[in-house]
Amino acid sequence: AYVANFNLYGDKVPSSVSVVATDEMAEIKRITTCTMPHGSRLSPDGSRHYSACMMDDMAVEIDTRKLAVARYFVLKKGQEKGFSGAPFPAGPATATAGAAPSQDMSHGMEPPTPGDVSCSPTWAQPSADGKRLFVACNKASDIAEIDVASWTLTRRIPAGDGVYNLAVSHDGKLLLATNKRGQSVSVFDAGTGQELKRLPTRRKVVHGVAVSPDDRYAFVSVEGVGAEPGTVEVIDLGTLATVATVDVGSMAAGLDVWKVE
Repeated sequence: AYVANFNLYGDKVPSSVSVVATDEMAEIKRITTCTMPHGSRLSPDGSRHYSACMMDDMAVEIDTRKLAVARYFVLKKGQEKGFSGAPFPAGPATATAGAAPSQDMSHGMEPPTPGDVSCSPTWAQPSADGKRLFVACNKASDIAEIDVASWTLTRRIPAGDGVYNLAVSHDGKLLLATNKRGQSVSVFDAGTGQELKRLPTRRKVVHGVAVSPDDRYAFVSVEGVGAEPGTVEVIDLGTLATVATVDVGSMAAGLDVWKVE
């Protein structure tokens, strides 16, 4: 298991991704990545792990065989570039890419100010074939697509307001995105980048999204506000319509699908 240690209330210094042996439930490695690592996804073959750095405008790739950072990618508009090695090889004082950490503590809820070119990435999702990496740029409200082999930016896909978490269908056809500020979920054609449907959610503060193994449904978690319960909304990926909702505990965040009976 790979766990992003998101230091929301800690000092603005690089945090880490913990690698846990699940048989023993023991942490076997703590890999320093970046400031406020967010999201945790493995490539389809399990050889690479990806996370994003909200405060450093980076995506980070870990080599799971070496348990070390292999590459990172700077995501600020106009400065998009991939690098080899770790972003903080000399410690937390400076980033080799020159991406200065911001001080936004809104966790994806505040829109950017005029002239802000930061990404503030909140999720990194490999494509179904592992050839592309999609990164949710929460502040920019777009999705950066990176070619994994060349480690270069291929395009930026316009998304909903405050795009937050991502998921892909197992057949590789669909890319799903939650829009935290926009109170909605977007469904994209993963090949063309076209937004096929934007579905409003029942409550505010949309968070996670996961696709069932048979690609029939997507499940979306919504945090809610104040005393509201959290909600899981169910989207039929055939009709692109919300077909069910269920209230759960308050502040519902990440979710995943175990299996389909």
